[in-house]
Amino acid sequence: MDRALSVAALLDPTHQVVPFHGRESELHVLTQWRDSPAPLASLLLHAPAGAGKTRLLQRFEEEFDQTHGRLLLIDDADRLTWNDIFLRLQDTLRHGPERTRVLLAARTTGWWWSSTRQRIADFDHEVTDLELEPTLHDRAESFTLACQHFAKQFTVTAPDEPPPNIAQETVLDLHLAALTAVRGDPCDVNRTQLVRQLLKHDNGPRTGRLAEDHLAVDTPDTPDPDLLARAAQRWPHLHTKLDELIDANPEIVLEMQRDSLSIAAEIGSSATVDHIARQVFRDERFATDSIPAVLTKRLVDRAQSTLERAEMYGMLSARTALCGLREEAVEASLAEVECYRELVGQDRENRPLLADSLGDLGLRLIAVHRTEEVLQVSEEAIRLWHEIAIDDPETVPQLASALEQISYRYQTLGMHEASMDAISRAAQMYQELAKTHPALFRGDFARVAATVARRYHAEGENTYAADSMQLSIANWRILSQEDPRYEPELARNLAAAGSMLVELRRAEAANETLKEAVEVFRRLAVVNPQTFRPELADALMRHSQALRDVCQDPDAKLTAQEAVMLWRETDDRKGLGTALLNVVKVAQDFDAELVAAQEAVEVYRELAAENTVGHQVDLAIALAALTEQLLVQDEVDRALTSATEVFDIARRLPSQLVDFFGAELAVAMQPMTSTLSEMEYHAHALESSELMVDIWRAHKDKSPGAYLAAVQQHACKLRGAERRVEARNTAHMAVVLWHMTAGDLEKEPGYADALTVYARLCAETEYELRKALRLTHRAVEIMREVGEPVKLEFALETVEALSSS
Repeated sequence: MDRALSVAALLDPTHQVVPFHGRESELHVLTQWRDSPAPLASLLLHAPAGAGKTRLLQRFEEEFDQTHGRLLLIDDADRLTWNDIFLRLQDTLRHGPERTRVLLAARTTGWWWSSTRQRIADFDHEVTDLELEPTLHDRAESFTLACQHFAKQFTVTAPDEPPPNIAQETVLDLHLAALTAVRGDPCDVNRTQLVRQLLKHDNGPRTGRLAEDHLAVDTPDTPDPDLLARAAQRWPHLHTKLDELIDANPEIVLEMQRDSLSIAAEIGSSATVDHIARQVFRDERFATDSIPAVLTKRLVDRAQSTLERAEMYGMLSARTALCGLREEAVEASLAEVECYRELVGQDRENRPLLADSLGDLGLRLIAVHRTEEVLQVSEEAIRLWHEIAIDDPETVPQLASALEQISYRYQTLGMHEASMDAISRAAQMYQELAKTHPALFRGDFARVAATVARRYHAEGENTYAADSMQLSIANWRILSQEDPRYEPELARNLAAAGSMLVELRRAEAANETLKEAVEVFRRLAVVNPQTFRPELADALMRHSQALRDVCQDPDAKLTAQEAVMLWRETDDRKGLGTALLNVVKVAQDFDAELVAAQEAVEVYRELAAENTVGHQVDLAIALAALTEQLLVQDEVDRALTSATEVFDIARRLPSQLVDFFGAELAVAMQPMTSTLSEMEYHAHALESSELMVDIWRAHKDKSPGAYLAAVQQHACKLRGAERRVEARNTAHMAVVLWHMTAGDLEKEPGYADALTVYARLCAETEYELRKALRLTHRAVEIMREVGEPVKLEFALETVEALSSS
């Protein structure tokens, strides 16, 4: 035999000495998965070491071509951290075919896979798994084929004998036996003897499972910890050796690969678990990995009392949530609640512990979209805190905190009225507490008052919003005067308040508030530039917007450019990109705006190349701004190319990113869409408008008004493109959406405008003209009542058009 082909080389799946055969049923399943209608799909192929996963991956890759889309193969996925998988996965979001298949292979499933599966699903992938049988269905045929091909390598006659019986056989075991028989040694022996017979005369490299087997039958005094852990998973007699190795040098766990460390955490002794826990729990590299959760689960099993078990379940819930094990986090949190219920049954003094655990359970349930249960447990927690506060007034702060938390949960679930009620009650409680214990609770009241202000602002209650924010600022000002450590909070809240006042069109108050925020941050940045220079830059951007939007001050451009300079000094590219886009908004100088937009695109393109998921929305926003500037400068070809890239990114956004960043993107696309429409690039304007409608549809529970406005604007874009029947139907949808709102429509100029647009399109398509005229008369009455002269003029023109039809 050629000496280049060692035992390891002969059995290496990548060399294919024994050609691929069998696995017809598995290939059929993979083919169906490949051809399924889902645009994005991931599948985990799992089986013990030596089952032939790598061979099957290779064959599937050979049969996959460009007509099927894109294929990403990730072998030994259980050895990778989530970040490693994430970096490969996010490449599928870049340019290329939208149809993608991700095929992973691993030896095990367990929590690492549950965590990975749930995270991959966040990218809108349809995720499944396929368990591969360890050996082939026709093992006799496989054994004979292996004997024939190994015999060719030795130029000997292939033996003619049946395959041996090997406990827990894999394909590799069968091929080990075939190679043993070809070399003239007895193959009807156990796995240990097979390995010894083949490797005792072989000096070739020992990698993968073969190296693990060799270590198992000839264990050195100081084995490689990764090989030892992987081997111990299949060779139980190695468990003790693994425990001894880690006990002798606990810090060795930090050098182990993630899969071998996970194995040690699962099969190691209690002492081994303790050693690993001491190293892993304090190492930030494992913060989002499933290994800390696996360790905590084992620690739960060792809990001696109900209280200790409850505390460990709480820790398990937190750690599983951190690593993406959302369903498992709910299970752990439910177990924690049950433990505290048991403790409350023993002693009512434990009720605060139960209430806290119910609050945590609510958070876990939100993550898995179990809305009704979120409300049930959150309201139970509130009732419990009410009972506790009645018995012990000292616990009122906990009740206020619980109301604040449930307010955030109601807001997340789109229950705005209930959210406002809860946060208002919390604010009242903190206000009373601040009167009696200002040193302890003034900060809480100031924080919650600002939250109330933002809620009022979102609901259009501008007077209440301004009053609440001023109350918040007044309390932060008192706190900072009494204790300079609160100055940063004062400055942050001044900046937030100033931005709100800009939106409320309170010009003088906005300018003065933001000016004060900048002054405080300048003072803080002198003392601690590393911490406060970025916040000063942010305050300057806000102030520039106030100067431009409210005061029409020429200093807006200079203020915005100072912010850019500060972000350059901090070497924060994300901040620099934001500041450059702010220059585009406030500069009132076409050349400066175009230069800033171009640099912002370059900055975000670099960031997106490093982290597509984190920055692709930023890149799209910058491209939208650049598109608008190029259109204004009459660089049409570049503008339309830039717009097309925006559309490509928007289409590829996973639903989770749409949830997080979609609203920001849709707002940024609006000026570009309007400019495209005004310049009569209707195809691009419509494509942009359709994407905006899709984004706002995903946010309709949180921002129903924005979705309604997007539908209404889309009708206008369709009308501009001469697609009047589609425009009419879309405008009718907008009217229906208005009827589904709970507001007083007789005082809504937006509703009147929707009626007018729909009626005008009815006139232009000669559709139900009498009904359209009646609707337009109603729109005119509303416009006159609320005082909207421009929209009133459009409504009167529509009445005239309908009357003459």
